[in-house]
Amino acid sequence: MNIITNTSRRSFLTNGSKCLALPFLTSLLPANLQAASDKAAKPVKRLLWMSMGHGHMEKHFYPTATGTLKDMKLPPAWKALQKNLAHTTMVSNLTNKQNKQPHEGSEALFSSCNVVGFSGKSRHNSISCDQVAAEHLGQSTRYESMQLNVRPKEDGNGHGGVAVSYRKDGSPLIGQRTPLEVYHALFGGGLTKQQQLAMLKKERSIFDLLKIDTADTKRRLSKGDQEKLEEYTTSVRDIELAISRQQDWINKPYPKAGFRAPKDGLGAEKEMLMMYKLLVTAYQTDSTRVITYRMPDAGLLTSMNIGQSPHTLSHYGSNAALHDLNLKRSTKWLQLYSKLIDMLRAAKDPLDPNGGTIFDNSLVFWGGGLRTAHRNTNVPCLLTGGGFKGIKHGYHRKATEENTPLANLWTTMLQDAGVPIKAFADANGHTRDIYS
Repeated sequence: MNIITNTSRRSFLTNGSKCLALPFLTSLLPANLQAASDKAAKPVKRLLWMSMGHGHMEKHFYPTATGTLKDMKLPPAWKALQKNLAHTTMVSNLTNKQNKQPHEGSEALFSSCNVVGFSGKSRHNSISCDQVAAEHLGQSTRYESMQLNVRPKEDGNGHGGVAVSYRKDGSPLIGQRTPLEVYHALFGGGLTKQQQLAMLKKERSIFDLLKIDTADTKRRLSKGDQEKLEEYTTSVRDIELAISRQQDWINKPYPKAGFRAPKDGLGAEKEMLMMYKLLVTAYQTDSTRVITYRMPDAGLLTSMNIGQSPHTLSHYGSNAALHDLNLKRSTKWLQLYSKLIDMLRAAKDPLDPNGGTIFDNSLVFWGGGLRTAHRNTNVPCLLTGGGFKGIKHGYHRKATEENTPLANLWTTMLQDAGVPIKAFADANGHTRDIYS
């Protein structure tokens, strides 16, 4: 593993920009994946769900007309996306109908669940759509799914909870919170096989100590405590399965890193760009085919030298200064989204027999669970990637029925990726008739 030894900030940022531009090389893949790329009969689909936290002011983000994006007058924030309009589809009138928590848009974004609507529980969730995908698409990859997250210090970021991905029992999958953690997950952290085995043995011994005789213990607990214990034991079982999965992969080498390990201190915007680089690399190395990314909303404002929180900006009222800050924020979000599209389109797909790109074989949602001022109706929804069936990008589409369930989109994405599912959560249809 290469580590940057020159601690000069200027030198590091220069090297970092080179890392972001460097394409992943097929020759860096392990031999088994190189062989798979030669034998693949059809492209592999990848799913990416990205949550930005709080939404946008209507006048900055939502077009008033539908149709071809390049032919309409777009809100001012869209100037940052001008070069990639042809690769974007905006869908309006989608609502996370079941979510009754108006302050935290991301906690229930991908589960389409009422996280406060369970008797006797202050909080509860259900399985998120990415974990449904992981069950079916993650069997042949090192990681069934990956969760990219924000740093713990990102308080008041408009997301809610601690994650966007949730297991069947509603417990959170927190995932990796820094680019360096993701880098080590992809490339092995420079550990030898013996060191990896020793670490797994230690982890297993720790979790053996955490096991509880639940049958005996449950008889002495209240119903509420029994539910908490069941959530705990389910999480432990899931971690045990993850450890077993790592042991199954111990003899399969990690891909070689084609760029240097990232360091802390970049700031949210540069960390996001590095996360983009890493998630594209995760797809190229076939380390996973399912990713969620809980992006740093509050951190992004800090990196822009904006002292207000996302929550404060969502309550803009008639304050002209807050309007201006909201425009800067929305413009930055769309600028970063455009850069993601650039990276996806520039990344060759080693598993595509037709020589396509990661963009060609991906289904990407970029948006959030709140519009603005804590409304979960007509949530921001941008789609990109060539993996959607029947989609022709470059348009603003609007669902005919107001407050169409957002779960309709999750159902469609799962089906388009090959997951055998009839409906997810509260879905009452699909979205292909909206954008095809």
